[in-house]
Formats: sequence, C-alpha cells, structure tokens
Amino acid sequence: MTDPHETRLIEALKKVEEHGDVAPPHVHDPKTMVMRHLAIHANLMRWDDERGHYVLTGTGRSRIAARGRDHGAVLRFRKREDRAENITKRKAEES
Repeated sequence: MTDPHETRLIEALKKVEEHGDVAPPHVHDPKTMVMRHLAIHANLMRWDDERGHYVLTGTGRSRIAARGRDHGAVLRFRKREDRAENITKRKAEES
C-alpha cells in the first residue's frame, strides 16, 4: 500500500532536479507552497544562494532512492572485511 502524500512528495523532489523547485516557475498553486514548506522543514531540499534555486540535500536524494525499494525490504549489510575481500578479488580478475 502506498501513501499518496509520500508519493506526491517524492514526485515533487524529483522536479527539484529539473526546475530548481518543486514545480516549474509558472505554477502558482497552494499545494506547491505546502510541498516546498514540508520539504524544507524535513531537510529534503534547501536554497542554494550560488545557484539561485533549490537543491536536494543528501536526505532528499536518499528519500528518492529509498522509494524504489519495497517497504520492509531486507537489505544485506556486509562487514568491511567482506567488502575488502570482494574488491581484492575483482581487481585480481580484471588483471
């Protein structure tokens, strides 16, 4: 089951990359203002003075990426030693 508010927020965050805001500049909708307000207060996006528009934060990017996974998906975490061994094996295979 998908939360419709979460889905709208994720779609709005994806538009930040395209337009620099949760909607194109010509859209003047109260929902847009609410989405922008929620995203800023949840630390999902911030205003970048140098670029002159909103940008996603790391939290916002991870929120979008997490949306692709199923709820309750089990993710396997490997120890650093295991990762180091796999990297060493890959480098040996490439040589």
